[in-house]
Amino acid sequence: MSDAQKKDHSVDMKNQMLTSTDNGRVMKAMKSGWVQYNTRYTLWAGTQPARFELESGLDRRFFIIDIEMSPGKELEYKKAQRKQAQMTNTDRADLAGMNIEIAQWFLNRQLEVMLSPPTGIIFGDKIEEWLERPEVRSFESDLFRRLCIGYTMMREEWVGDDVLDVEMTPELAMLLESSLTQRRNVMDADLMLIKDTFWQQDLSKSQLLKEVERMITNDYQAAKRWMEESLMGQSWYYEYVPRKEGRGRKGVVCRIGSSPTPEVIKTIGKKIIWGGKEMVV
Repeated sequence: MSDAQKKDHSVDMKNQMLTSTDNGRVMKAMKSGWVQYNTRYTLWAGTQPARFELESGLDRRFFIIDIEMSPGKELEYKKAQRKQAQMTNTDRADLAGMNIEIAQWFLNRQLEVMLSPPTGIIFGDKIEEWLERPEVRSFESDLFRRLCIGYTMMREEWVGDDVLDVEMTPELAMLLESSLTQRRNVMDADLMLIKDTFWQQDLSKSQLLKEVERMITNDYQAAKRWMEESLMGQSWYYEYVPRKEGRGRKGVVCRIGSSPTPEVIKTIGKKIIWGGKEMVV
């Protein structure tokens, strides 16, 4: 995927991926007519991990449940490989039967939902409290709500033609916590790279944009979006207009580290620029 989207004939692959994974329904107008299809994606990691550019919103559309490999997991994989190599034909047939049963269960549940869909959705108070935690980004709330809805719709018995009550359970809480932890590990890696590289430094905003483009996004517009979504609001990131004498344009300076002292900030009327916002002095 990462190689194909760089080829001349596939330069729009990233946009198509974003469209396909947004809500699972794709409608595209072509010269000869319309292309319409539904998508269901499951991505499994390979033995050689690839670096995917996630700055354009692809990361918002996927859950990351577990990606960290440990010595214990390595040992479990080796044991599983040994068991697989020693399986009998009867064992293989049993597993194939289980696979068919699971696929049939999903088809039956889809049919049940289509014939008796829910009339509405209500999220429990505990779920809303979890979503309001500061470590959950605002643009992630809907993604986690989808996980909660999907989990609730997979319960053993389906009750349709009624409001779908989405309540927190211990198993759902475990899934949410695991997903949140892995998302922070993956999505905040670039954030920590910028923080560690430019700690206690002042850079012009244009300079920092170029550094973000070079180190993370490889695209200037994507760098602007990344800064807005990732840096703004961090307790260690500040934007301010420095106090300077003389003529000339006073550009915005970005400080990564401790907050700038009032002496270096340019006063604008009765307000100052602080953290990208105007605040009353």
